[in-house]
Amino acid sequence: MEKIAVLSASFFLIGGISWFFFGKKDKKESQEEITGSTEKIELNISGMHCAGCAAGIEGTLRNVEGIVSASVNFATSKGVFEYQPSKISKEEIIERIKQLGYDASLDLENIEKKSS
Repeated sequence: MEKIAVLSASFFLIGGISWFFFGKKDKKESQEEITGSTEKIELNISGMHCAGCAAGIEGTLRNVEGIVSASVNFATSKGVFEYQPSKISKEEIIERIKQLGYDASLDLENIEKKSS
């Protein structure tokens, strides 16, 4: 009986974590409804310790209004974000990443100095 309780709790925990990072978007707009121009930004991101950190940043930023796509690579410490400048700025994207506990910059030298 104890094994069933542990297994049930584990599934509940895994489901909650998965929903937090990859849950359904609350955005009212779908990819087809996005109008206006988009831009891409490549950021250097420091402070990630594992691929889960990268997935967390991706999942969180994908749900931010104005961000069309997000791709974060733990191995290269880089993130590429496609966004709508009319809805969100580069600075706001960087600030969102900082709110998650990581550092982000357009300038590679600043990241290297801070992570040393």
